[in-house]
Amino acid sequence: MRKLSTAELKEHHRGPTFTSVLPGHVVQKGGFRVYAEPGFRTHDEPGRHVHTVPEIFVIVQGSGVIEIEGVEVDEFRTGEAVLFEPGEDHHLISRGDQPLIFVWMHLEPAQ
Repeated sequence: MRKLSTAELKEHHRGPTFTSVLPGHVVQKGGFRVYAEPGFRTHDEPGRHVHTVPEIFVIVQGSGVIEIEGVEVDEFRTGEAVLFEPGEDHHLISRGDQPLIFVWMHLEPAQ
């Protein structure tokens, strides 16, 4: 897991390449999530939540903690991005007064 500020995402890109985050990677798929309840934990289904590709969350609104492999390892807040490595069991837990809103993207190597 690596935490970034959105300032680190400002580099000019040609196409959907994240050269400032993961050189040579592009967005495979993504979406937008809104969770209104404080205490919400992403991917709360039983078992581990992992991917075979990197995943990045860009926090649009809200704050809370980052959980990796069942352990709370860091905090997050509006304006930050969190990059999860392939195979990392990962979750966000909302701890703020505002709804948690984030954009998620799965990245893959560019062809």
